[in-house]
Amino acid sequence: MSKIFGGRYEVIAKIGAGGMAIVYKARDQLLNRVVTIKVLRDQFISDEDFIRRFRREAQSAASLSHPNIVSIYDVGKDGDQEYIVMEYIEGRNLKEIIREYAPLTTENTLHLAKQLGEALNHAHEHNIIHRDIKPQNILITEDGRAKITDFGIARAVSAATVTHTGDIIGSVHYLSPEQAKGLLSNEQSDIYSLGIIIYELLTGQVPYDGETPIAIALKHLQEQPLPPSRINPRIEPELEAVIMRAIAKSPQTRYANVRELLEDLQKVEAGHKVNHVVDQVYMDNDATMIHKSLALEVSSAASAAVADSADSAAAVGKSVSGSLFRRKRWLFIAGAICLLILGIGGFWLRSYVTVKETVVPDLTGLTTKVAEILLQQNNLTLDQELVTEYSDSVEKDQIIGQDPEPNARVKVGKVVYVIVSKGKEMLEFPDLKRDNTTKENAENLIQHLGFTGEITSEEVFSNTVPKGTVADQDPLPLTSYPKSGPIKLTISKGPEFVDITMPNVIGKTSAEAESLLEQNKLVVVIDTESSNEYPKDLVIRTVPQPDTAIKQGIQVTVYVSQGPGPVAKDISKNVILAYVIDEVPDDDKAHDVVVKIKDYRGWVIVWQKSYKVGDKTDIPAETRYYAPATLQVVIDGKVEYEKKLS
Repeated sequence: MSKIFGGRYEVIAKIGAGGMAIVYKARDQLLNRVVTIKVLRDQFISDEDFIRRFRREAQSAASLSHPNIVSIYDVGKDGDQEYIVMEYIEGRNLKEIIREYAPLTTENTLHLAKQLGEALNHAHEHNIIHRDIKPQNILITEDGRAKITDFGIARAVSAATVTHTGDIIGSVHYLSPEQAKGLLSNEQSDIYSLGIIIYELLTGQVPYDGETPIAIALKHLQEQPLPPSRINPRIEPELEAVIMRAIAKSPQTRYANVRELLEDLQKVEAGHKVNHVVDQVYMDNDATMIHKSLALEVSSAASAAVADSADSAAAVGKSVSGSLFRRKRWLFIAGAICLLILGIGGFWLRSYVTVKETVVPDLTGLTTKVAEILLQQNNLTLDQELVTEYSDSVEKDQIIGQDPEPNARVKVGKVVYVIVSKGKEMLEFPDLKRDNTTKENAENLIQHLGFTGEITSEEVFSNTVPKGTVADQDPLPLTSYPKSGPIKLTISKGPEFVDITMPNVIGKTSAEAESLLEQNKLVVVIDTESSNEYPKDLVIRTVPQPDTAIKQGIQVTVYVSQGPGPVAKDISKNVILAYVIDEVPDDDKAHDVVVKIKDYRGWVIVWQKSYKVGDKTDIPAETRYYAPATLQVVIDGKVEYEKKLS
């Protein structure tokens, strides 16, 4: 059976996974509607402070009601699993659309930007800051409506240990300078992130990019963005002015609130002028230099980056503080840079001299207990916050991967992070033989349930399973089976048809004819014709004709009389006797005599006897027949007389 959360939400299919949660499509059995369920990953379960924050922020965000915000319906716990129930959106996230269609037109960009702005304005009016606005958190419905998701959740995540998930690192392209410094976020932080998205919609690229999250975060702090019109010349100056103000590094230069941003977007759409505001602190990018106190902290951050390249963008914010200011003389710039390089180099040199190095052993395939002993022998430490993943190739409880990589040279005491296998992911395999499931529907159901293994099929004849449906399956129904395991379906080709002779059903009732033909595995179609020869509901003829060679499974048309039918008449004993006496030889010998009449019923024997002329007869006084008919007198096996009766 499928998983049911809270005794109410039945999982239909897994639709995604992130650093924080696994996402399922489910059905609310109480309200009979489709919903989205986000189930927190295992590493968050033991963090009680985070769970309290998560519930509080989700419940707060549930108060939001706006057409451009994904609604939160419920927050609950099922066993050890914390979950949040949200509105289900049929569509794609904005990042996917950017990758496929960017740069977008000004009209389409403004249409999306205004929707996002209205959503943020509604949230800010309710004192809720998103803190993680990025295209991945924006869903676009099939009719073009934008919906922001994960309101309130980002705040709980950012307050937790960010190394749990990497969510903040994944958002660094849209991180405001104040967030990179580790300062409190406000409405203007969301505005900055929205400005980056508008920039990306129009150019197809983000203003700041780099090889590591640290490098990108530093660019948010230090570098002036390239004006988007230099990437896409079709961008109008007024729209560019709105973007540059939204992504100004100084919050004082940025829009004070989303309502101001929306007003300027309306002006751009109407072709009106907007105020061109310049971020004075960062106006001259060529003259920008690093303050002495900041340089020392950047040196410290750079050293930390060498020791551990996986530091979060939030950690960068804590190590990078101070301010940037203008210097117009190149001499000072060159001197400051040289001092910075010498300072960093000296720090590294001292570290190399005073701290010993060791080699990271290969932990792949080991259990954590063995890995911990091996690391201790190399003066290293195993991180106790284990990350677990399903694996098709590595046994359960064995290590899949590690950071740093095997054979890397690191400082003594370095913490080594590992990923531990949970073994093969097992799912309950459905019963595909029930309800005559077609091959196409079976494959769709298998994939919707999350199975990823290769699906093969073969066809067999079956007298009991309809053609094109599942006759057998491997694995068996309702068994626990690896998610990536191979799957084999046996599909019915229907009954195996052979060559037969067309049965003769002429003169039978329609029901008798249909039953007999279906027993011979023929497809019966009943039609009617008027007839004076056959009574109503009796078979007049068939196509194909009786006694012809046919193959089972073909269609047979049966024509049934709709009347008026034959006329009933009587023939007297004396008439029949006259025919007999005329034909029987008068040789004083007994002859075998048969008198019979053929009508719609076939041949009916009227009288049969060993007879010689002069004998008494017991011919019926009257014999009934249905015209038209044929009378025959057969003597000693030979037809001696035949007469048509009307």
